[in-house]
Amino acid sequence: MKQTVVSLLLLVLTIVIVSIEGTKFSEVEYRNTFTQWMITYQKEYSANDFLKRYQIFKNNMDFVDEWNSKGSETILGLNLFADLSNDEFVNTYMMPKYDVEQMQRDTVLEGIFGHSHISNNFVSDGVEVDWRTKGAVSEVKNQGACGSCWSFSTTGSIESAHFMATGNMVTLSEQNLMDCTFNVTGNQGCGGGAVAPAYKYVIENGGIDTEASYPYTAENGKDGCQFNPDNVGATIDNFNFVLPFFSEKALEYMVTQRPISVSIDAAQPSFQLYSGGIYFEPKCSTTFLTHDVLAVGYGSGIPSNDTTSTGSASEDSWSGTVTSSATATTASGSGTSSSSQSSAYQTSGSQSGGWSASVTSSDGATTSTPVPSTSGSSSSGSGSNNYWIVKNSWTRQWGIDGYIYMSKDRNNNCGIASYAKWPIINN
Repeated sequence: MKQTVVSLLLLVLTIVIVSIEGTKFSEVEYRNTFTQWMITYQKEYSANDFLKRYQIFKNNMDFVDEWNSKGSETILGLNLFADLSNDEFVNTYMMPKYDVEQMQRDTVLEGIFGHSHISNNFVSDGVEVDWRTKGAVSEVKNQGACGSCWSFSTTGSIESAHFMATGNMVTLSEQNLMDCTFNVTGNQGCGGGAVAPAYKYVIENGGIDTEASYPYTAENGKDGCQFNPDNVGATIDNFNFVLPFFSEKALEYMVTQRPISVSIDAAQPSFQLYSGGIYFEPKCSTTFLTHDVLAVGYGSGIPSNDTTSTGSASEDSWSGTVTSSATATTASGSGTSSSSQSSAYQTSGSQSGGWSASVTSSDGATTSTPVPSTSGSSSSGSGSNNYWIVKNSWTRQWGIDGYIYMSKDRNNNCGIASYAKWPIINN
């Protein structure tokens, strides 16, 4: 009997050892990294949810390390979404996937969504564009756990158009669009929507309220539409689509003129965990899209972590940078955790060696543990180093201060030119 028990224990121990040897990180390293990540993002879980989040975090930690070890121009990291499975991320932050070709047919054949503009013979001559440096882009906002990206892309583009027409930057109300287009134009609030019907609403409604007068709640309005014409912050007269659809050259021309609302496929784990470099994802679709954002410029080379944004972060936002040198960079939040701890992430500059995370407590003690490599090369790969500068709506904690640099001139990767549009304000 004793021999049988001993044999079983040895078998279990062997299985555990094989399991550990099959991963790059030890259980202690996973646990310490998760603890440090929780401090950085001020995360708390119930007892029932903790182990689930921890296992998902470990899976994402492995995914980040494997991705970055291949030297991709896209750099992934353990960002604010590192405790979500990809299915959870998609179901919470994405719109339901839609067929952009059907949307295009509705747009052109039925003629119900404004006019179109054709610009397909543009030659850029190496020009780089960044509307943030002109003050034409509002601050990065936070859509929260709600599939309302369409409303943020709408307000972002109107805010830019209003600034270019008047010289005044006025932040506008996403909740106005959420509440007042719900089931009226086909939009579904947190359940997804489309920018073109939102533009149409603003035109027919005589404007959109300011964000200050109609604040965002990250949920479908319980009391219906609360639009107040006395609080209008901007109006538009029309809107256009960038034609030909799918043409990056046409989109490039239009981005030289103004920020443009674009729809993309953002449902991949690599988008969820994007932290730097130029985003290129071969698995992206160009026809089935899930997320609306704002293209505010384009460039070439290795993107800078300095977004030169003229707006300030919202209250619950955080900003951070990652470098590939051996010097520490810090992430500072607007709030502090209960343990009064701050975090500093330090990269080793070695693609194979990964990087280390340290947590310095108020008493000066520092602990360190290896975590996934973030030293992927943003200049490697066989593709172009051209990129689109894209504003997202997931706070400045995500990406590079809330922005993503998406691959440009690589077969419309992730569908960025598939269904682009912009509002018009007549001068």
